[in-house]
Amino acid sequence: MAKKIHRRTFLSGAAGVTAAATIGMPYVARGAETLVINSYGGSFEKFMRSQIIPGFEKETGVEVKLDIGLTKAWIANLRAAGPENPPYDVLMFNSIWAALAKSEGFFEAIPESEVPNMKDLYSVARFPNNDGVVGWMQPVGLAYRPDMVKTPPTSYKDLWDNPEFRDKTGLYTITNTAGMMFLLMIAKVYGGSEYNTDVAFSKIKELKPFKQVDFSGSMEVMLTRGEINVGLLDFPAVARIKNKGGNMDVGIPEEGMFMFDQVFNVLKGSKNKAAGYKWINYILRPDVQAKWVKGYFVSPSNRSVEVADEVKHLIPIRGEKIASITGFDWKTANQNRDKVIDRWNKEMS
Repeated sequence: MAKKIHRRTFLSGAAGVTAAATIGMPYVARGAETLVINSYGGSFEKFMRSQIIPGFEKETGVEVKLDIGLTKAWIANLRAAGPENPPYDVLMFNSIWAALAKSEGFFEAIPESEVPNMKDLYSVARFPNNDGVVGWMQPVGLAYRPDMVKTPPTSYKDLWDNPEFRDKTGLYTITNTAGMMFLLMIAKVYGGSEYNTDVAFSKIKELKPFKQVDFSGSMEVMLTRGEINVGLLDFPAVARIKNKGGNMDVGIPEEGMFMFDQVFNVLKGSKNKAAGYKWINYILRPDVQAKWVKGYFVSPSNRSVEVADEVKHLIPIRGEKIASITGFDWKTANQNRDKVIDRWNKEMS
């Protein structure tokens, strides 16, 4: 059974003392077959523990230990420990953060021979050199209230062109991955390149005043309450609302969608890479992917997954429509991340 890591002070010489003074590190008593991974909390953790991990442990004999938290803490833990002695074997988080950790030397390529299910993935789920892999996808669309909107959105440009959305639009703050992706997408739509952020800033300022949120949960609340009538929201979130009888729908932007992705990465300094490869291969397996699809309404990254009939109406982005999802070159985009954040906070607050 998967165990939760208890946070203890991490001490290892002078460098360890310095790290311990600023951040708590996961302490793990490792056995020969122990795999240390991360997980978000709440319902996500419960699903991992009840539906995903038991089968892996039974099949492989590997004991899984979870560090429950959020990305900023995981990144901080990596930096405190260093690339050669990471506190994890496999890490999962959005590609914007994965690119940051890659640039700092924490990850290494995943051998396709060790993870044969990689060959069945959609192209958008793979990375150059196999230095990470997308476990599943949460495409982001233009969610809206059908009872408040006469003309559903079909393009990002509708946020500007449809007067129904004036003062009723919800966007994310720039520190949220979706906020940064929206900026890059608008740069591409109106400026011809995702790096033409000057154009994007100019266009987005035209939408003011608009509501800003830090998290998807906040966007859901504002839409549900009718504080806004359109906002960026991932398809699985809309599916959960609709499945509970909520008055919500989502438009597919004709210019393409970006996505919340969960990228799985093997730590270069892991002492148990073999178990890490088994874990990633297990996550990519069609039957395991199908559990995530049915339980969380995500889009599978494996082309072989059959989406159950009872949830097909809640998962419109599947099969050929996966090709409408776009990715970003986060290695390049992250080079200006701090400047973009500062500018957003000055101009969009």
